[in-house]
Amino acid sequence: MAWWGQSLLCLTFALVLFVPGTVVLRLLGARGTLALGAAPALSCAFYAAAAPVLAATGIAWGAVSVGISLLLVVLVLVAGRRLVRPAGRSAPDAPRAPVSWLGAGAVDALVAHRRWFVVAVAVGSVVAVVPMAIGMGDPAAPLQQWDAVFHLNGVAFIRETGVASTINGLYGAGNSVYYPTVWHSMVALVPGDLVTTAADAITSAANASSLVMGSVAWLVGLGAFGAACFPRRPEIAVLAVAVGGAFSMFPTVIFSTLAQWPNGLSVMLVPGAAALWVTLLRSTPDVGRSRRAVLCGTALVALVGVGSAHGSGVVGLAVVVGPLAILVAVRAVRHAWMSGRRRAVLLLGAVVLGLAVTGTSLVMQSTVMHVLFSFERLPQRGYAPSVVRTLLDTVMSAWPGNILVSVAVLVGVVVLVRSRDQRWLLVSAGTVVVLVALAAGPSTPLRALTGVWYTQAARIEALYPIVAAVLAAVGFVALGSAASRVARRRAPRGWETAGASSWAAVLVVVALVTSLGFQAPGRSGRFAEAYDPAQIRWGTMLSVEEIALMRELREIVPPGSVILGDPHNGTAFAFSMGGTHAVLPQLGTSAMDEAQTYLREHFRDIESDPEVCRYVEELGVTHFYEDEAGELDGAKVDPESPGLHDVDTSTGFSVVAVAGTATLLTIDACS
Repeated sequence: MAWWGQSLLCLTFALVLFVPGTVVLRLLGARGTLALGAAPALSCAFYAAAAPVLAATGIAWGAVSVGISLLLVVLVLVAGRRLVRPAGRSAPDAPRAPVSWLGAGAVDALVAHRRWFVVAVAVGSVVAVVPMAIGMGDPAAPLQQWDAVFHLNGVAFIRETGVASTINGLYGAGNSVYYPTVWHSMVALVPGDLVTTAADAITSAANASSLVMGSVAWLVGLGAFGAACFPRRPEIAVLAVAVGGAFSMFPTVIFSTLAQWPNGLSVMLVPGAAALWVTLLRSTPDVGRSRRAVLCGTALVALVGVGSAHGSGVVGLAVVVGPLAILVAVRAVRHAWMSGRRRAVLLLGAVVLGLAVTGTSLVMQSTVMHVLFSFERLPQRGYAPSVVRTLLDTVMSAWPGNILVSVAVLVGVVVLVRSRDQRWLLVSAGTVVVLVALAAGPSTPLRALTGVWYTQAARIEALYPIVAAVLAAVGFVALGSAASRVARRRAPRGWETAGASSWAAVLVVVALVTSLGFQAPGRSGRFAEAYDPAQIRWGTMLSVEEIALMRELREIVPPGSVILGDPHNGTAFAFSMGGTHAVLPQLGTSAMDEAQTYLREHFRDIESDPEVCRYVEELGVTHFYEDEAGELDGAKVDPESPGLHDVDTSTGFSVVAVAGTATLLTIDACS
């Protein structure tokens, strides 16, 4: 597949991600950076709500049904606006088009810097996308990591069944199992078949999502967050965008090594949603009650959108904006207490405490939370090394990745320590760093606080750039101011010197160059280690020859065929790439039934064990995929699937195709 075709898929996914939320936000009165940055979160909330409704009514998930659903939402909003504000009348505080929720002055400031904001997003997107694309090599290459297998097959399931609901599971077993399917539902809307083959449609659409989420969507969200935190300092929003791609924690690690598309989507949504919450928490009386009510409702919908993408995103959002919410609440309580409304304060405090205790109790009783907090993971490193690793960004190498950016972050910390209104950002950043250290550190009771992220430090590290980008922007402005003062003192009399913003921009360019494009070689290498069969570090599932076999599977096997084989060595890609069901469609074993487990353990006894053929016939298994490559050859092999290895295929099997060390055979022994 050519990259020009992939660019069309990227554009399509961007439309899927931005259009619903942008339309809704503009109808509600939001404008500019805030509307763009928060749009993806509202889009995800829309998809999460539409999917179960369409599934319950028997309507297949697709571009037409989703488009009609969005049209209905728009009509409801338009009707609601007319009911609230009848024709010919206007509420005194009703939102007007030229005025943003940030306030008129902030809008004027952002408009003045709109050109630079667009330039920052464009350049930042190129800096982010190029290493990702180079590492992928082929735009339709399958991401060969553990989680990717499950997610690609999830997209294939939605495309096959037309069901994208979050409460039916991804493999249609009839169980009411919750799983966040928003990312899968969006990728399923991308018509990869129009620009490539059916075999590459899903993998290319998934890769397009990585390119979009890790570039323009991420950077616009950071810009919105920076603008919300500093509404009168638009240069900070621009600089936050400019350095947003400097950190390796996100998107590189999440979309390559970890292959966590839904989790990555939720992280990408956090800054835009946080911008809404910061705007709400900082709204002043002149905003007006109706506008504040709309803003509150929109912020809650954005919260739902983040949570529907992945549950951990809600906690991540709380980590980012929680300190500001607490600060605002403390100030409000103190003001009410000093105003003599002490009984109301005590009553409200009791209600909040009761709700918190009840909510926590209910959440902790859920099966999902039990699984999360009981998940065991070995310690990775001590507390001090974790803190240093995060602050200096040594995630991809032992050496600091972006020294100048790290210095700017620390300068930003020093600057904001003296800022009473912005100090909460330091608490947010500090909380992320502490949680990362707890997750990576020794097993202690406090480590349980990171259970919502499966006690995986890399998942939490992805939140760090959200606040660090803003801190770095503040730091670069401070460094630019210092450079401007020095230049003015040393400039000849009558000469004009560049301002602080110009010097800050120069420093960002210097940071980009001195870090070789914000660690571009390292980021490209990380993606190659997850995509390129010759460079994959954690076990290759499909070689180049085997990828070609999977792409030809539709033409090799009859419709309705079912393939059995070790999912670790590539069999699980048969569904997403070859359009053919696999007995074991994922690498995990938690969802296996009795038949799957028995074949996994005893299939090689097919000649002597009649139970094997019984389960083969029960599941409709027609083919066996065998790969002779082992761990010494760099292949990924499941040691807990003894029945799928060392199978005697000299009798009872017929060879269909051979690709490298892999052989596809029909199962004749049970005929």
